[in-house]
Amino acid sequence: TVYDCGLTGFVWDAFDQVAARLADQWPRFPRAARAVSADLLDYQRRVHAAQQQRPTPLADALAALADQHGGRGRAAPDAREFAGRPHSYELLNQYAAGQQWRALALAAEATIQATPIQSASDEAAVLRLWTYRALALVRLAHAAAAMRELQAVEAATRGASVYARFRARAPTVVWPFELRVLRAQLPGLAHGDWRRTCERVCALLRACERRAGDANAQRRFRLQMLLAGAVLRLRDAALAAALLARLDAADDPRVLSACARLHLQLGSLPHAELLFRRVEACVPADDKLLLMNRAMYAVAAGKWAVARDLFARVASDPLGEPHVAAANNAAVCELFLGSPQRMLAQLQLLMADSPTAAGSAAELVFNYCTALDLLHDGPALLAEKSRKIADVATWAGDGFDTSAFKMQ
Repeated sequence: TVYDCGLTGFVWDAFDQVAARLADQWPRFPRAARAVSADLLDYQRRVHAAQQQRPTPLADALAALADQHGGRGRAAPDAREFAGRPHSYELLNQYAAGQQWRALALAAEATIQATPIQSASDEAAVLRLWTYRALALVRLAHAAAAMRELQAVEAATRGASVYARFRARAPTVVWPFELRVLRAQLPGLAHGDWRRTCERVCALLRACERRAGDANAQRRFRLQMLLAGAVLRLRDAALAAALLARLDAADDPRVLSACARLHLQLGSLPHAELLFRRVEACVPADDKLLLMNRAMYAVAAGKWAVARDLFARVASDPLGEPHVAAANNAAVCELFLGSPQRMLAQLQLLMADSPTAAGSAAELVFNYCTALDLLHDGPALLAEKSRKIADVATWAGDGFDTSAFKMQ
């Protein structure tokens, strides 16, 4: 019994005695208590095994929509053609360049499974392959699946790093920069958690700031742009504009233009005009960037005819490549000038002239379908959109945003 004056007739063991008793008794106890029945544990193992064997669905929304409306999208790749063998980086890059994201996801997965890990170089090669795999899943609108897979990779590499430190050697598992950037973006892309994305991008920025070199400066600039984009997703345009103004390359005409256009969205035309004047002081008078800035300013000021003419001037450059964004904006100006018919005609011509670039651009398809909604209804509207779905499915790659067709 314990009283206020202490224990009665009790003598404490010495520390060495307690340590010796603990060393003798501790190994006799089981490592973990088995509070779950063997049947339930066996069921849990079978469920986990089934989940690991079940492949991530790689359905393409555009192909399904084209089949539904009488068109024919890009055929789905057969997973059996990729399994069981590695694929070269040249082939993986070809899939990425052709926007064959389903094929890229399957080829990267097969190569990861076929690559033995016996050295640090093998670890680096597998992580590089995970970059291809995660990128393909993101482009197919499977960001949540990409996030789950990278979480498993992160747990495995974290364990390897802990093991390396325990063995008193330097950890060999270092993620490629591109994979770390994808990991930072996934919370926002998968669950709309752009605040978490901002935290991860800031962590990468702090790591870059501790190193010198031109390559690291380019990485820092890219991360700063990503951070500004994530802040925009949080609907804080003022903070995004402040971040752009503090960039390492804040005097670059492209950065100044981006910052000025943000101020246009905020309704701060005087501030935007000051930044546009700084751009005009360092680029030629006929530069496309300068003309686009003037057109954007005219849009913000409600001068649609002036904006249309400036956009058309950029789009009609006979010596350069077709400027799809400028031509698209010029067509939208026709809508605000009261002529959806001219908007539709210009977009049709643009898609016919540049089917691979304009015909598969989601923003342009959205504007085209908006014009259709204004000019047609009922069966005629459905027929026009069905034809456009078939056209886009012919030229667009995997992962096209089908909400641009406005089918609902």
